[in-house]
Amino acid sequence: MNTLIILAWRNLWRKKRRTLITVSSVLFAVVLAIAMMSLIEGTRELFIDSVVSQTTGHLQIQDVLYHDEPSMDHTLEYGEEVNSALEKYSDMIDYTVPRIGGFCLGAKDIGTRGVKVMGIKPEKEDRMNDLSSRMVEGEMFSDNDNYAVIGEGVANLLELSIGDTIVLIGQGFQGMSAAGKFKVGGIIEFPMPEQNNTMVYLPLKEAQWFFAAPERLTNLIIMVENESDINILAQYLPDELDDEWYAVKTYEELMPDILTAFEARDAQVRLFAWILYIVVGFGIFGTIIMMIHERLREFGILLSIGLKRSQLAIICLFETLFISIIGVLSGIIVGFPIMYWLNQNPIQVGDDLAEIFLDMGFEPVMPFSIAPDIFIYQAITIFIIALVVGLYPVRKVFRLDMISAARN
Repeated sequence: MNTLIILAWRNLWRKKRRTLITVSSVLFAVVLAIAMMSLIEGTRELFIDSVVSQTTGHLQIQDVLYHDEPSMDHTLEYGEEVNSALEKYSDMIDYTVPRIGGFCLGAKDIGTRGVKVMGIKPEKEDRMNDLSSRMVEGEMFSDNDNYAVIGEGVANLLELSIGDTIVLIGQGFQGMSAAGKFKVGGIIEFPMPEQNNTMVYLPLKEAQWFFAAPERLTNLIIMVENESDINILAQYLPDELDDEWYAVKTYEELMPDILTAFEARDAQVRLFAWILYIVVGFGIFGTIIMMIHERLREFGILLSIGLKRSQLAIICLFETLFISIIGVLSGIIVGFPIMYWLNQNPIQVGDDLAEIFLDMGFEPVMPFSIAPDIFIYQAITIFIIALVVGLYPVRKVFRLDMISAARN
């Protein structure tokens, strides 16, 4: 067997050009497959990161009725019971983000606009979504301030600028009227139009006063260090809370429609990936056929001087194995730097396509992922395809007429 392996290895380099062409076809296939799956995974990661950081977080603790009927009457009491439950799983929890929010009418003079008023702790929001970095005018408030920070779209629609007053009118806790006047101390720009045109931020205590809901929250966001802990917390955290009053929801439960639409799109792209695999398989098959037909006379002579068909088939199989391994490893070596560069420098999209991305809630970029499983999965897939294609020389050897082949 060792002799056959050595012969197979030497055969590869007797005709270096032929071998390099075959290896290149495998290499090109691996790079193409890695690029496509890297884009798919990068888009998924961007989607989850955008959704998690901008809206829902990894998990939320809510009032048990809030998810089905989000109103100020279904806010949760943020007290000792919640703190004790969080303390028990503090090793899994990175940090928490308290919020209280509801829809109100924003006005200046005779202009009005529907807005979403959100009470936040600025240092927590900064850690979650780097909110302060989006400021275009003014500055972010602190916990003890009493002014508002508004979206740039709200400022433009209501013709508000720094120092102007925005009037907010809405519904508070248990039927209380929510009404207040707040100076505009900052203007913030979001990449997503929905946020840009509706968001009004207040300090948490000020928003709780505005909604007449002291020590209450609409949701308590939980951020984890390791995404694998999300399902663990979702399973065990509710055991520490009274299920008559509290519910724990993951981001998947909070946005099922969006995730379903994204998974459908993901399935379509994966279908295209398998079409690519098929095309790649035929490409490799074509190079293998070329290689075998160039060597038919060689095979005929080897068989005529006494080499067994099984031994020749093993040599061909090992040749294909070596070519597949070299091609796959070369594809990973070539593909990783390219994907790493694209990961650090995502492709920016513009014009109409950028508007589509923004309307869907994505940043207008084409991101690429460098998750290790992408390279491993693609390498294994292409390797298997190459091995299956490599069965053709084996079949050819067993069906070869050695006399006619030797005469060619």
